[in-house]
Amino acid sequence: MGLRPLFFGTSMISHDHPFVAVGGVFSGTTPASKRIIAAVQQVVEPLVASLGLVLVEVQTRGHGPKTLIRVVIERPPDQNDGALSVEDCGSAHLVIGHALDVADPIPHAFLLEVSSPGLDRPIRYVHEFERFAGRLARFKLANPKSGQIVVIGRIQQWDGSHVWVESAPQGQQKRPATLVALPLAEILEARLEVEL
Repeated sequence: MGLRPLFFGTSMISHDHPFVAVGGVFSGTTPASKRIIAAVQQVVEPLVASLGLVLVEVQTRGHGPKTLIRVVIERPPDQNDGALSVEDCGSAHLVIGHALDVADPIPHAFLLEVSSPGLDRPIRYVHEFERFAGRLARFKLANPKSGQIVVIGRIQQWDGSHVWVESAPQGQQKRPATLVALPLAEILEARLEVEL
């Protein structure tokens, strides 16, 4: 039922999104959106895996026939090249679009977008802290840590309740970095930093 134009891409810099510790649903998402996300995810996840790719998340924006379904995919972490191509997105878009037409989990027309998470990829799930150990990341906190509401540092480890980050105080990069424990419950947003 979903009539949609061909719309896919590999965004390089994405928009800010709230941190999602478990379940992949954004805070502020309506119950109807959560149902759509769950239904689309159930259809899409095995298809993306069959293409040798990984489903990062499913998002919805808007209502009715102007609903945008965004499917964010990437290459598995063990693949050396790691870069998702426009061709990957195009192939996934075609397969996903046909599958959603058959499964019909959305009761109205919608737009479908298939894209990469970008260079400043959000970190949405706790298991990704282990995956991105050693990478530079930005954390937005609910409460200041050492006087900072935003902490930028290299992810060192995840211990089950805290993300340990090696961080230099902002504006004082010449000082040695210190190990800081960020409680998961206080992380509002986490995303990788672009490193050149």
